[in-house]
This record gives sequence, structure tokens and C-alpha cells, in this order.
Amino acid sequence: MARFDVAGFGPVLADHEGANGRHLVIDDPGGRIRLWLVEPRHYSGLVILVAPDADYPLRRAVADRVARRLQGAPAGRQPRAFLPTDFQRHRLTMLLRLLELLAAGLSTRELADETVYPGLGLHGSEWRSANERRQVQRLRDEAMHLTETGYLDLLRGR
Repeated sequence: MARFDVAGFGPVLADHEGANGRHLVIDDPGGRIRLWLVEPRHYSGLVILVAPDADYPLRRAVADRVARRLQGAPAGRQPRAFLPTDFQRHRLTMLLRLLELLAAGLSTRELADETVYPGLGLHGSEWRSANERRQVQRLRDEAMHLTETGYLDLLRGR
């Protein structure tokens, strides 16, 4: 088997090597390819491992894209689960922005003013009883859930 050449696989967008191996994000016309090289020093004899779990069909589709690239063919398009709709992309962008603001220490009220409802202008008891306040709290909770385990739902197309 020929030695695996990372540089020849495509433009590398991200490259991180840690104790558990090397993690790469490679640009591809059909969508980014993410690789985890468990033994980064030994690229020959490359093996693609796919866990036979509930997400097997999705993992297999991604593995097939990598296998096509290894054989010199175009990888093809990303599985639909990896392609968010415009609405999902907008919502996820907003949730990421909320996480940034939470990390900066902003309150629920400040989150509303900064991102969700700019210019709303509710104050005091009017704000405390507003539906908008509860909506911001739900969005904040959803954003925090994404950082805990919710991102796995995204990867599974849910």
C-alpha cells in the first residue's frame, strides 16, 4: 500500500496533534473531510474504522467519501445530515453568538439586547414578565445544551 500523503489529499484547513493522534480538517469540493489519524507517525497501511453503532449508516457514508479520495476519485457530496438548512445555519450561528456572550459574562437581559431582540426596550417588571425574556432563556439553555452533548445531535442530523 502506498504511503498516505496528507498534503496530496487536499488543502489542510486545520491540523492538531495530541496524545490521542492527529486531527485534520481537509477542504474538499463536496464538503470538508475530517480525519483522525490514531498513529500519526505510521501512515502506511491506512485503515478506516467505522463503529457499528446507531450512527453506522452516517459513519459509513463518510468513510466511503474518504475511501473514494484515497483511490484518487472525487469524494462526492457530504451526507445530507451534514448540510444544515438556511434556517438551521442562522439558528446555530445565533446560538454560537449567545455562547460567546455568555462566556463574556452577559446577563439574559443583555443577551436579549445584544443578539435576540436588539432595540426591544423592555425594562423592569415589563421585562421580567415578557415572553421575550422566556424565549431568550430557552435559547440560552439550548446553546448551553449544545456545548454539553447536543452537538452530537447535529452530527447525527437531528
